[in-house]
Amino acid sequence: MMNTIIGFGATMIAPAILKRMTDQKVTVLHASPGRLRLQCDKWKNTPTSTNLEMAFQNSAIVQRSTASPITGSLLLEFTAPTLTQHQFDSIVQYAVEVSAATYQELPSSLDTVLKNSVSTVDHTLKRQSAGSLDLDSILSVGLLLGGISRLPVNPAFGASMLYWAYSLITNKSLK
Repeated sequence: MMNTIIGFGATMIAPAILKRMTDQKVTVLHASPGRLRLQCDKWKNTPTSTNLEMAFQNSAIVQRSTASPITGSLLLEFTAPTLTQHQFDSIVQYAVEVSAATYQELPSSLDTVLKNSVSTVDHTLKRQSAGSLDLDSILSVGLLLGGISRLPVNPAFGASMLYWAYSLITNKSLK
């Protein structure tokens, strides 16, 4: 019964969440005969702007394309002075598809925040302790103490904690 209610709720909520994740809110900044400037906040990065430029250079109706990672804008110059509504819609849809395909190449914003936070804590520890402590050394001591104390109770988990500590101390990757 509870699984059914949760499943039903997820079915109702999931489309709204997915729509927010893929909604790019493309804005027409300027349109004149033979030119169109589109802007989107999600295009404010180099990989996306580069991919947009390259994608539209292969288009038959686009004479020149220029994307700016600073402003998140895409300037398209066309071979014809006017576009049909269908051509305009397909251009905007194609820009959205190209930028969405670029998301795989970008670091997630949460990953960036976490890395910056860990780096800040690490630098603060080093500065406050005059170089005696850092995040790796504190974590290693915690893992060593935890591993030693858990070894008699749960040998597998205790040994894992000791191995993690060893890997941090020797700077070996945990692959």
